[in-house]
This record gives sequence, structure tokens and C-alpha cells, in this order.
Amino acid sequence: MGAISSARVLPLDQFAAFGVGLAVNSLAVQFADLGLGIVAVAETAESTSRVAARAKLKALALHRIRTALLVGALITAVVMLVPSLAPYRIPAVIGAASVVFGSLTFFCVWSLQGQHEFLSAGAIQGLQGILRFALVAACAVGGLESVAMMVGYAVVAPAIAALVGAWALFIRHPSAPAGDVSISQRAAGIDISRRRLMATIGIFSALVINGDVLLLTILADAHDVALYTAAWRFSSGVLLANTAIASALLPFIVSAPQAWLEAKQLLRLGLLVSAGWFILLPLMAVIGPILLGSIGDDAVEPLIVLLVAFSIDGFYFVLFQIYLRVRRERLLLAAVACEFIIMVVVTILLRDDGFLAPAYGQLAARVAVTVLVVSPIVLATLGRCDWFREDKQINKPIPPESPLVPS
Repeated sequence: MGAISSARVLPLDQFAAFGVGLAVNSLAVQFADLGLGIVAVAETAESTSRVAARAKLKALALHRIRTALLVGALITAVVMLVPSLAPYRIPAVIGAASVVFGSLTFFCVWSLQGQHEFLSAGAIQGLQGILRFALVAACAVGGLESVAMMVGYAVVAPAIAALVGAWALFIRHPSAPAGDVSISQRAAGIDISRRRLMATIGIFSALVINGDVLLLTILADAHDVALYTAAWRFSSGVLLANTAIASALLPFIVSAPQAWLEAKQLLRLGLLVSAGWFILLPLMAVIGPILLGSIGDDAVEPLIVLLVAFSIDGFYFVLFQIYLRVRRERLLLAAVACEFIIMVVVTILLRDDGFLAPAYGQLAARVAVTVLVVSPIVLATLGRCDWFREDKQINKPIPPESPLVPS
């Protein structure tokens, strides 16, 4: 909402700078995550005690801080060197340098969800969102522009939320009894190969979600960047809702006793989520331009394309998590790498369409990755894939009495 409100008050060039700053900040936060958010949920959900979960989370949190500081420094250096980012440099540097705050907030939220503390996780997310909106709105009322808005959005709000999240995760609950120290030490180990895979997946996911805006700064002018950023910021509400739904489901998915039963349930749920978004899509296409103000009138086309893409994501975000349950993270890596490549290629091929090019790139990427994650489930029904079978019997179709999609 903070980004949307800024579209109504900032001049076009200032809004473009603010949008690029937001994209850099989001990219940096996801790079700093390196898949540790999902690892935190999976590892804590699979832990047998709060003591074991706490030990793992402490190790991951320290790693998260070091990674965030390094990523912030590297991305700041890139921002300073890339010529196409020159008009947007100060907000982009703020977005990159402040990554540690957003990264820690993100980590705390995911970790609390892994411990099934959804109310606490939601409260921290809500606090950050309210603070961001209030601070950006205060800057708008005070006549301040993109730099001040970036400080409020990327520094002050996530810093406060990170402090509250750290308190909720590590301080609020009593420390482990002395007799449990050996348990904590044994439990502190994290699956290193899993972490590396999730780190690579996280990098590609960040590039898919935020690389389109940065790519557009190379291919188009500030006018197109501003229009696309406005459309992206509104439609990303669907993306954030999909992420919230998926992250709430993840602790239950990774500990589900029957993978095939879980796959069927997720397939149905994913279809319902996407169908719900498509039902709401016409209404969102009308409301979006109104909320964005004058800039929204010219951003209708990319907004609709992005809404379609992110509605498809509702299905993908729910379903892809079954592959964490069956430990097939390499498929997810192939999916996000394919998604990124398609997004970039389509955007470059359609660069003459200006701000529509990355929108079509996002849509094409979503269609392709959805086909990819559905394929193993289809193969499993035909007896060609044993990933979801406890007995691992290949060439034996899974019984038809429990269909994937209700008739």
C-alpha cells in the first residue's frame, strides 16, 4: 500500500526511482535469504522439540546476518557500477544497503510459521506493512520524495519489525533447561546439501520476481519503468497473498505422513486458489488504476497481464511445496531456472513493446513452470514416477479410486 500511495503523489521520475529502489531492496532481501526461509520452516517443522528447533534457528539466524551484510555490500557495488541505474542510484543504494533489516524480518516470520505460531508471524508482517504505509504516507504529506520514502520503507519499518520478530522468536519463550543442552547441540546441524540447493533456488526466485524491473531499466526509459512499476506494485498484492498461503501450508506439508494424499490435496487447493484470483481479476483490474491515480490510466495493460500471471502463481505456489516433502528440490531448481530464462528471453524479444515486455515475460514463465511441476504428478498417475509412493513401485499406476481432481 505504501508503494501504491506513492504513485499518486510522486512525479513520474521520482516514482520510477522509488520503484527501482523497491525492486533492488526486494532482490537483495531474497538474495540474502538464500533459501534459508524455507529451510527454517522445513527444519523446525521436522524437529521433535522446541529446543531442537531453537538450536537450528540460532545457527541459521547468524548465517542470515552474515549473508545479508555481504549481499548488501555486493549489490551496492553493482548499483554504483551499472550505468542504466544512474538515474535511480540513491534510492537503489538505500534499498541494497538496508537489506539486513528486511532479511531478518523475513527470517523471523518464516521461522515462527515453522513453529506453527501463525498469529505471531502474521502480527509481525502486519506491523511491517502498517509501518511502511504510515511512513511513506507521512513523507507524501510532508512533501518528501523518493529518498525519504525509501528510508522509511526499507530501513525504519523493517528494523522495528525485525526487533519485534527476534523478541518473539528467541526471547519471549523461556530458555532450554540445562539438561537439554546436549539435545540442542545434536539438533543444531542443518542439512548442508539441502541448504545449498535452496540457496540456489532462492537466487533464481529473486531474479524472477525482481529482475524484470531492473531489466527494464536497461531496455526502456524512466516513463516505461514508472508505468510498469506501478502495475507491478499493485498486482504484487496477489503475489504476496500467494506467498502467505504457501508459507502457512509448508509446515504441515513437509511433515505430512502420506505424500501422494498430500499431492492430491494440494492440487485441488492450488486450483481453488487460482480460480479465486481469476474470479476477482476483473474487479482488481478496475480498482488498480483507480488506486494508482493518474499513472494507473496508462498502466492498465501490464497490470492485467501481471494479474493473470500472479493468479496462475496461486496454483504453482501451493503445489510446488510437495516436492520439499518428497525431497525433490532439484526439480524446483530446474523450475525456477527455467522460469528466469523464459522471463528474460521473452522480455528481450518483446522489448519494442516497452513496459508490456516484462509483463508478458512473467506470464510466459508462469505457464511454463506450472506445466513442469504438474508433470511428475501426471506421470505418477500413469505409473511412470515413484516420487510420491511409499513403496517406490514404478510401472504400477496409483489406484484410481482417489482421483486427483474431483469429477
